[in-house]
Amino acid sequence: MAKGVVLVVDDEAPIRDILTFYLKRADYQVLTAGNGGEALAEMDRLRPDLIISDLRMPGMAGDELCKRVKADPATQDIYFIILSAMDGTASRIGGLALGADDMIPKPFHAQEVLAKVESTFRLIGMQKEIKRQNRELTLFQGKVREEMELAAALQMGLLPKLPGEAPGVRYTHRYLPAAGIGGDIYDVLPLPDGGTALMIADVSGHGVSAALISAMVKTSFENQARRGGDPLGWALGMNADLCRSTLAEQFATVWIGRVDLPRNTLRYVTAGHCSPLRIVGGAGGGLHRSEVLRGRGFMLGLDAQLPFTEEGVEFLPGDRLVLYTDGLVEVEREDRLMLEEAGLRRFCAELPAEADAAADHLVAQARAFNAPVPFGDDVTLVILDRVN
Repeated sequence: MAKGVVLVVDDEAPIRDILTFYLKRADYQVLTAGNGGEALAEMDRLRPDLIISDLRMPGMAGDELCKRVKADPATQDIYFIILSAMDGTASRIGGLALGADDMIPKPFHAQEVLAKVESTFRLIGMQKEIKRQNRELTLFQGKVREEMELAAALQMGLLPKLPGEAPGVRYTHRYLPAAGIGGDIYDVLPLPDGGTALMIADVSGHGVSAALISAMVKTSFENQARRGGDPLGWALGMNADLCRSTLAEQFATVWIGRVDLPRNTLRYVTAGHCSPLRIVGGAGGGLHRSEVLRGRGFMLGLDAQLPFTEEGVEFLPGDRLVLYTDGLVEVEREDRLMLEEAGLRRFCAELPAEADAAADHLVAQARAFNAPVPFGDDVTLVILDRVN
């Protein structure tokens, strides 16, 4: 099998013959042409890997042939060596300026040309291998991109549908994953007894693995909440589930709550997560003071024996709850300042009455505060209003 195809272009038949002899003996397939026009005709018949062309020829000279070969996207990668009787640095620079890959001065030794051809085909082989690997990488990246897009779509499908309503509450969200798919998740689940279960979580890490665990967190939350009970029992059950199903270095910060309409209460457990803000009367919009719903607890998934504490506050019709993940408030600006909880509370001091408008306002204010630094972590914001 031939090592490759070489096109020899020279108006002197003896030169074509001697190069053909040595190249064929070295197992190359050889095409020949007496000038550039004939060379182009040969190339239509069989595409060479390498062209060795004299510079000065009647008809189409080597410099014009080189220009045409290198100007055509279909042939521009063909390695091109010019043979020239004009020796010296200026001649070599001039040939390379035409687009030639190399030059060999005339007169030449056939063995010298053969050695140059051998080294050129080693380079051509490496280039072909790189292109093959690049094609495979491009195909792989395309498949990964498709998988990521599918995973992102599936993850978006896990979020509650908007506009969202549950007994006594209305809610909306803003979900901004840092890498197209992330580890944030939230849920609002109507309960059989008329209550509403709430959950927001931030899983460690990013990408597909974090998204997978976030789906596990949501599934565990719904399974626990549907069994009845209270947020403390749900947190204990979810922690046990995650400890069984995740690696030691994987965990989730979670806030879990339950709205009890008849009692006008909100019971909750904080498991290493950002403390939500309660805005008394905030669902009506206007100027209001926010209250941080403090709570202490370990992240879920660290140890099945960890304790958690349940807290409770009044939650009346017209009250508003702002749930968020730390990606919203922990962007370090160029001056090393961060919005943090205090900054978010300032933005919550006066919000629009409509929940969607309130959510847009908070995201816009956070972006403006951080500018020009973008969000670097997953961001989830949930505005939940008590309506009756």
